[in-house]
Amino acid sequence: MRREEIEKLLARYYDGLTTEQEEEKLTQALHSAKDLPEDLQAERDLFLSLHKDTVEDVPVPEDLETELAARIDRKASAPRRLRLWWGSVAASALLLVGLGLGITEMRHDVLASTPQDTFTNPEDAHRALQAIFTEMSQNWKAGMEQLEDTQRDLEAVNHEIRNELEN
Repeated sequence: MRREEIEKLLARYYDGLTTEQEEEKLTQALHSAKDLPEDLQAERDLFLSLHKDTVEDVPVPEDLETELAARIDRKASAPRRLRLWWGSVAASALLLVGLGLGITEMRHDVLASTPQDTFTNPEDAHRALQAIFTEMSQNWKAGMEQLEDTQRDLEAVNHEIRNELEN
């Protein structure tokens, strides 16, 4: 059987589209093939290990355990790196927004016609200060709500990514 036919049948087999006759034909071709290229030898080993009628044992590499442990460690550190990356993106976005608002406010202050730094009446000053603190409180609350929403979204994304990596 030609290489192209073997590759085509292997692809159909992995997609679950082969018939029993095609699987038998592929099994015979892979058992009888003597001079398969290296990439097809690995495919042959995998196919024969998955196929029911396999008599041949697939050798287990000696460093399999250390290789698997290393891959698990790399996968385990991936969500942390992802959280750090998203944290960096969020911090950068907040910094840019803050700078933009600061520059806008600075321009606004410069354009004011008559700046009023002091009050002659202490009651007026007290009311103005209360209004400022009320506005700051409302803005702070709105900002914290947005931050909490973003944090919940990030946790949901991280959860989905962890599930994908585990599967």
